[in-house]
Amino acid sequence: MRADRLEALFDLVARIPSGRVCSYGALGEAAGLTARQAGSYMRLAGEKDAWWRVVGADGRLPIVKSSPRGADEQRKRLEAEGVVFKGERVPMNLYFWQP
Repeated sequence: MRADRLEALFDLVARIPSGRVCSYGALGEAAGLTARQAGSYMRLAGEKDAWWRVVGADGRLPIVKSSPRGADEQRKRLEAEGVVFKGERVPMNLYFWQP
């Protein structure tokens, strides 16, 4: 993995506005990565990175598979920013941010 692509990914994440979300695939494409690579590298995100604004293309929170607590935290952070879930998903037609 080239450091410039990792940097580009986290630069994009930093640009996602509060109350909006972006998908791993859209971020990956914009940073020259696949959705899977973007998801893997998001595991490196720290507290200063807005990791909670990155969701699956269908609005689900994929983190639930590896960390139910992480998914709870992600949902709480998104709701605190005004994102309203429809069941277990973020309505992408309302909250998606295009990089």
